[in-house]
Amino acid sequence: MNSCLRLLALCLVSLAFLPDRAASQELQPDSLAGFEGRTVTRIDIAVRPSEDPAQIRSLIRQEQGKPFSIEAIRSSVTALQHTGKFTQVQVSLEPEAAGVRVLFILQPAYNVGLISFPGATKVFSYTRLLQAANVPASSPFVPDYISDEEQRLLRFFASEGFFAATVNARTESDDAHRIMNIIFDCELHSRAKISDISVQGVPPAETADVQKTLSSFWAKVTGVSLKPGTTYSHGRIEKSLEHLRAHFRKLGRLAPSVQANPTYDSETNRAQLTLVVNPGPLVTVRIEGAHLWKRTQHKLIPIYQETAVDQDLVDEGARNLVSYFQSKSYFDVKVNSHLDKQTDRVIVVYHINRGSRHRVSDVRFEGNKYFTQAQLADHVTVEKGGHFFNRGKFSEDLLKKSVASLTALYRNEGFTKASVTPVIADHEPNIDVTFRIDEGAQDRVHDLKIVNGDNQPVQLKVGSQALKLAPGKPYSPHLLEADRNYLLAEYLNRGYPNVQFDSKGAPAAGDLHSIDVVYRVDEGPQVSIGQVVLLGAEHTRPAFVRATTDPNVSEGKPLGEGQLLQSESDLYNLGIFDWASVSPAGSPDSQNVQQILVRVHESKRNTMDVGGGLEVVPRDGNIPVGSVIVPGLPPVSLGNKFTVSQKSFIGPRGTLQFARHNLRGRAETATIGFVASRLDQRGSFTYSDPQLHGSSLSSLFSLSAERTTQNPIFGALLEQASLQIEKSLDRRHKQKITGGYSYQRTDINNILIPQLVLPQDQHVKLSTVYARYSRDTRDKPLDAHHGIYQTFNFGVTPKSFGSTSNFARFFGQTSFYRPVRPWLTWANNFRLGLAAPFGQAGYVPLSEKFFSGGSDSLRGFPINGAGPQRSIPVCSNPSNPSTCTLISVPSGGLMLAIFNSEGRFPIPLKKDLGGVVFYDGGNVYSNISAHQFISNYSNSIGVGIRYNTRVGPVRFDVGRNLNSLPGVKATQYFVTLGQAF
Repeated sequence: MNSCLRLLALCLVSLAFLPDRAASQELQPDSLAGFEGRTVTRIDIAVRPSEDPAQIRSLIRQEQGKPFSIEAIRSSVTALQHTGKFTQVQVSLEPEAAGVRVLFILQPAYNVGLISFPGATKVFSYTRLLQAANVPASSPFVPDYISDEEQRLLRFFASEGFFAATVNARTESDDAHRIMNIIFDCELHSRAKISDISVQGVPPAETADVQKTLSSFWAKVTGVSLKPGTTYSHGRIEKSLEHLRAHFRKLGRLAPSVQANPTYDSETNRAQLTLVVNPGPLVTVRIEGAHLWKRTQHKLIPIYQETAVDQDLVDEGARNLVSYFQSKSYFDVKVNSHLDKQTDRVIVVYHINRGSRHRVSDVRFEGNKYFTQAQLADHVTVEKGGHFFNRGKFSEDLLKKSVASLTALYRNEGFTKASVTPVIADHEPNIDVTFRIDEGAQDRVHDLKIVNGDNQPVQLKVGSQALKLAPGKPYSPHLLEADRNYLLAEYLNRGYPNVQFDSKGAPAAGDLHSIDVVYRVDEGPQVSIGQVVLLGAEHTRPAFVRATTDPNVSEGKPLGEGQLLQSESDLYNLGIFDWASVSPAGSPDSQNVQQILVRVHESKRNTMDVGGGLEVVPRDGNIPVGSVIVPGLPPVSLGNKFTVSQKSFIGPRGTLQFARHNLRGRAETATIGFVASRLDQRGSFTYSDPQLHGSSLSSLFSLSAERTTQNPIFGALLEQASLQIEKSLDRRHKQKITGGYSYQRTDINNILIPQLVLPQDQHVKLSTVYARYSRDTRDKPLDAHHGIYQTFNFGVTPKSFGSTSNFARFFGQTSFYRPVRPWLTWANNFRLGLAAPFGQAGYVPLSEKFFSGGSDSLRGFPINGAGPQRSIPVCSNPSNPSTCTLISVPSGGLMLAIFNSEGRFPIPLKKDLGGVVFYDGGNVYSNISAHQFISNYSNSIGVGIRYNTRVGPVRFDVGRNLNSLPGVKATQYFVTLGQAF
């Protein structure tokens, strides 16, 4: 699809002649006037293979190397049309630095089909080879382009060290679909190595410094060293050259030039590398009158980034320094710059007079009537100061941006003469910023007419969205442009590729600010999809690909650009193609039916990861972090007295994971994995099917087993099997419903602490049938500001299915996020959990009960400290009472009810720093009981700090339990990653 858009961008002019309308069609010389007289660098022809290119060239009057002539093009088109062999003659012009390239497309021409690179895809990715060859994937086939593409591939291979590579192109025609497949047979041979490295352009002393820099210990550690014997590759050499440039910049030479020129020896398959080095002048930058860290200097002064020195860059640096110090509240700062260029040295001096610090005491608006103060405040970047540390935001740059934003706001709403004048009142040390607004008269739509190409009123073929312009609404070019874009997009998505939009606005009689608007929409013929041709599916079943694309692209449907892009995206989402394209082939036929090409390239089907090493497992001394995690139970703190006396184990550890993709040609994936060590052995198998039996359902089957004795307190045998089937309820995959079955077996043995796990929870089998619904409309899952997140899970675990007990379990939660103010987000979360035994063997195992307390639930409790608890003794030596301590173990509950509410806001001390105030209410209850819910309901309040990172916010929360319990601290502290909900 991208190639199709690229071709359309290149085809600046298309001159079409149809046999039955040749007399009525006229060339438009004005559209070609910009090319008149430019040198024609090349003339190419796209024509079906049965035609003789030499005979066709004899009919072209325009000569290569001569000035472009409109008359010559006109004569050429006429001569070609008179042969009667072509239904359409098109001319495409592509401007170049040396002139213009001319391409004659003689319909019915063949189009480029599938492009393949046998012999090269084992080393390079398919997309990288496509990029290197630079073949327009959705374009007419031009035989003359083949040699260019071969040369581009050879240059690419040489840059990667394959100097001896050969490329031979051949074609395979598909006459039924008028497609030409291109095969580049590549033989790479061995990659060359570097034989020697020489340095030119610097004296011997600096040559030695260059070679030392490229072979230093740090260069070896960072993988940028360059020495004889190094395998030649473009990426490695570029990294080495950049390392060398950075070395020169550290020496004060900010504009170094370093190039690498290889000389290849075919007999030895080695390349001599010549480095042409020009360190550039020594550049000294001095900051006078103020202190500025080096890192900040490099950020603000552009000569460090541009690796060049001139007066424009120096002046830009001065402006950046002014903005920087003004952002630090030095609003009266003055920066003077001086540039001194000498033969081998450049000195740049910035003299800074910061003045005194100021505070923005007020930001107000005068003269506004149409917009409120709050509406205008949202469009300015100048900010009023707040607390002691916040002096506000002000700079000349921010002031200009604010004026431009306010002016655009008014102009977009029809106030064409609106003006905004900033007034700064300096009251030392405070300043007031006033934006004086002269709104002027507002233009409004008096009448809106929508006509077709024949100026007849028409009904628009668009969706339900209302147009921006309508009688009585504001009129502005911005609103008109929004209507234009919307209408064109709607028509293009409904199969009108040749739609044209024109508009006209004129004042109504007697009122210059009342506008009569006419939209002229010439929709042209509707194009429907004809045959859909699939190319490139070697292992994938064609029926499976069609099932993926048919919802948007299938025969008889309108040809919509949005549908083509969606089909392309759906193919990528299967995970079995590393390249996919869904695009038209050629032009529509006389019945306005367009052939579509679906081209794919399959990813590697097998992947394998192998790892190994030496494992050291300490099993003596204190238990790490003083807690233990037993499978199926929450973490339990053991205190600081408990120790074990077993020895550490040292032994090998190996991992293996093998995946087979695109099984049965339906994007199914099977994965098998193993972990083997002295104390831990695991095996797993998964099988995923994204389209179960060709339906809209996806499925996942998994098996796993593990035997572990890594923890000295217990041993465990774990088995698990599950099958889940999932269906998306909307096209954006925001709502999903899942059903499935799971089996879990947990055997805990050799327990060192007798009462840690009760006997009925040491050997548990769970055989569960469940259903789950989820909905996620959050803008950012890790740090949401608006949207909803919901999950509802219900499962039944009957003894008749092989479980150790009968029970049913429900858990649901709803979170919603609302931006109350641009700076304030109100986040709320509700959680409800219910577990109930049934039948004579009714019992809810501890692993299926509910637990709460901690950073993600009730922050007035320690982790899992809410709800029922039981006390047990823990002794390192049972015969010695001094080694014993009493610990609290969560018992879990059959009901959970939690409500969380947070107000999230930024803290202006530092970018990405934020704060919250929160309330947490609820508890875990031993039974499902309204009385317990009321009597044991807990309340916690607190504050927190957030710092945004790429992986989510790092947060620190302090929670205070207003209903504190004996023996449990009322104030809790938590440091973790991610929001609480």
